[in-house]
Amino acid sequence: MSSSVPQVPAPEAGGPQVVVRGEAVLQVEPELADVWVTVRVRARDRQTALERCQAAQEQVSAVANGAGDAVETLETTAVSVHLEVRDRRAPGEPVATVSTRLTVSRLDAVGDLVVRLGRLDDVDVTGPTWRLRPESPAVERARLDAVTDAVRRARQYAAAFGAHLTGLLEVSDAGLGGGGLRAAVSMASMTRFESSEPHLDITPPRQEVHGAVEVRFAMSAPDSSLWRTEVLPG
Repeated sequence: MSSSVPQVPAPEAGGPQVVVRGEAVLQVEPELADVWVTVRVRARDRQTALERCQAAQEQVSAVANGAGDAVETLETTAVSVHLEVRDRRAPGEPVATVSTRLTVSRLDAVGDLVVRLGRLDDVDVTGPTWRLRPESPAVERARLDAVTDAVRRARQYAAAFGAHLTGLLEVSDAGLGGGGLRAAVSMASMTRFESSEPHLDITPPRQEVHGAVEVRFAMSAPDSSLWRTEVLPG
């Protein structure tokens, strides 16, 4: 006993087509926060600057390690040792800096982490900025919602001409606007806190995820009576 799969006829070449752009915008909670930490030390000689910079950087690492699994990654983004001249009549002073990016996956821990880092000497803290993971399910949802939007629009256009869709001809990924993510918000740069115990109540902003797709459909012959006008003899 055999079964057959019904064959759908291919759209007729050169027939009417409809081209649409489907779009979708999702509002979702962020998944990660980035916090930038810069250790900056000025001293009378390079050796002292480097030693103090190393000690401060070790304190930064200790705070990050103390946060446990809240800190997903700790990455050094820049290192600099240079002479800084503030008075042309005096020799320059050695300055050593180390910049670090902390990626935080537990967003409820961001406030306490920023406070602990901000209490360290010779440390500047900037952030947080918020984002989704590159492989976030929200990105896929936005793309699929954009496809659904494209199909809906194409059907509406075809119906407006008294026709219907007969086949899919082309799908083009229009990409994700603005890299797919927007609305990253930063806190102001902060230096060391005073001895009191501050608390930062940080509320992550929702992220906009944009999906877009361009789709070309074949459609049946339109109803020409919708636009054809009879010309009466004069």
